[in-house]
Amino acid sequence: MAELEAVEVTAGYGAEDVLHGISVGLRQGEMVGLIGPNGCGKSTLLRCLSGIMKVRSGSVRLAGREIAAWTPREIARQLAFVPQAEPALFEFKVRDIVLMGRHPHLQRWKGETDEDYRIVAQALEQADILHLADRPVTQLSGGEHRRMLLARALAQQTPLLLLDEPTAHLDITHQAEILTLVRNATQTARLGAIAALHDLNQASEFCDRLVLMVRGTIVAQGTPDEVLTPNNLRIAYGAEGRIGCNPATGRPMLLSVRTARTANGAAPLPRVHVICGAGAGTETMRALVEAGYTVTAGVLGKSDAESLAAEALGIKVVLDETPAEVGSKARAACSALVARADVVVVAPVIFDRARLGNLELAHEAQILGKTVVLLGTDEFAARDRTGGCATVLFDWLMSGGALRFEDVQPWLART
Repeated sequence: MAELEAVEVTAGYGAEDVLHGISVGLRQGEMVGLIGPNGCGKSTLLRCLSGIMKVRSGSVRLAGREIAAWTPREIARQLAFVPQAEPALFEFKVRDIVLMGRHPHLQRWKGETDEDYRIVAQALEQADILHLADRPVTQLSGGEHRRMLLARALAQQTPLLLLDEPTAHLDITHQAEILTLVRNATQTARLGAIAALHDLNQASEFCDRLVLMVRGTIVAQGTPDEVLTPNNLRIAYGAEGRIGCNPATGRPMLLSVRTARTANGAAPLPRVHVICGAGAGTETMRALVEAGYTVTAGVLGKSDAESLAAEALGIKVVLDETPAEVGSKARAACSALVARADVVVVAPVIFDRARLGNLELAHEAQILGKTVVLLGTDEFAARDRTGGCATVLFDWLMSGGALRFEDVQPWLART
């Protein structure tokens, strides 16, 4: 079984070290995802593993031997490397580029055989570019060029495959097809693959193991469940991420992510409570979270679309199953959230008797001196299903100095 491993590898460019004591391995039959922020060293590590780049200390071993002891032809029979980019300098046809993947297997002084051409055609088909076989490489789009490089690696028919951002420039359909193709090859043909990936959900879904890198070091490696944690995301990306479970695959899934807006001593953003329901506040909640605000919401019914959005966004909400009106227990819990908020945002909700209590909470917040923001510039009476009670509360809010905007974006632009 072919194995590839880096042991305490340090490497870099010029006087600067990019990798600092990296140890990682790849075996046949598994797909490993390299993840981490831009500039963390993923591409440099792949170049070291492929033998293209020499290490400054430590070692890279292929099948137990130092990779420096292998000839380039021997390495090319064991591993294929798909670089992040490769310039198209000449008018070669796509088929000719992919055929270059067969070079390590050609007998000396002999050309390609019918079997070589069959393998090339198969690789072109697997990468979904068979129809581009006779097109000059200089006329390919970025995504087509990526698939051509993958086809060349597939034609190389090695037990190990190294991929540097294989889904770059691809639409979501081809991203899924390429990653599915590589994963299936690890399972059926016992190929070993290691890929640098930016999409954490794709890495979780397709990879057996993940290696999380930060500034040239490995901060976590293991199964997706072990690596994709809020704490690791905070360390690696400086982001607050919420991790859930993909119901279709059972794998961890990044539901939401936001950056802290309080860095460098900046004052924390206000806490915002959103009054919404029936889906009217979903986009408002998302925009506030993405802008870095701490958001709460309620009172909501379990059937309200916002309750699902709140779970994905990590928003604390008060839910109430009482169909006719806001129950006293839920109202008290929501009143406590409003008391901790600095701003109350009222989404363009249709107010019936069940939601009237929420508007009363907004009025109470205004009496306490909190800022109230009313969204929607339509005629409020058209959203009143309470016989006028909601309109009276709305007029009180406006006369008390509430701000009114079409949606939340203009208010965000002012803060």
